[in-house]
Amino acid sequence: MNVDLNYEQRARVELIAAYSGKSPERILIDAAQFLLNCDADYYPPTPSVQTQQFLSEEQLEARLARLLRR
Repeated sequence: MNVDLNYEQRARVELIAAYSGKSPERILIDAAQFLLNCDADYYPPTPSVQTQQFLSEEQLEARLARLLRR
């Protein structure tokens, strides 16, 4: 998955990465996981979650985009 960041966003991610000792990619993955976990806590379980169905790449990108706009 490609994430397009503007100059300021990229600089902030790189600064966080430098302070944490992690790669910028790992910072973005951790942030996405955190947001998805928050999303899961916010919305009640749906039948698809109860049956352990996985999101398609398009669904995951749409959900991540929605979360980043908050």
